[in-house]
Amino acid sequence: MRFGHCRTGAPRGRWQRLPRVLSGWRIVVIQALLASALTVPLSMAHTSSAAAPGAATPELVLSSSSGLELLRLNLAIEARWTLAWRHSVSGTPVSDTFEWRDGSILLIEHRTQHLDIAGLGLTPGRGRVEEDGTGGFVVLGIDEPIYGNVHHLIIGSERTEMVLLHHGHTYPLSDTLAGVRVRIEVSAP
Repeated sequence: MRFGHCRTGAPRGRWQRLPRVLSGWRIVVIQALLASALTVPLSMAHTSSAAAPGAATPELVLSSSSGLELLRLNLAIEARWTLAWRHSVSGTPVSDTFEWRDGSILLIEHRTQHLDIAGLGLTPGRGRVEEDGTGGFVVLGIDEPIYGNVHHLIIGSERTEMVLLHHGHTYPLSDTLAGVRVRIEVSAP
């Protein structure tokens, strides 16, 4: 499986042809196209019947910077999710695992093959490093709150493909969202 990085450059594929500066009716048309084109592949997001009928449960929501909802996942069945990608410089697979706990999004775990790559590694007082059994490393026990309970990022290109993993399902974000600014947050009752 290939992974992506959230801080890449220009988008690739069919979205690469979009002009960088849009105005007026073009924005409305583009948003309509994004709504139909982007949500169809991601709309296969599972919903859980584990909660009582009619009961409100927390949901992971991924939306564009313009507010267009792209993905919604029920967190009642599992309150953890992982963003996995390839580091844009080294090509190393990286993953960050998050959890919804006590009304906060927490970064709880970080995995990588190398701890000495730009932007990766252990920060003193922030978790503990262990070998992961595959020649890589995992930083466990991070429990760092995400500021404002909103994770802002840019979805990586196919070269640094990003996927979201939740409850045994894989959502290939780079396939249709490469270069798109998104926000990940939890909608809680």
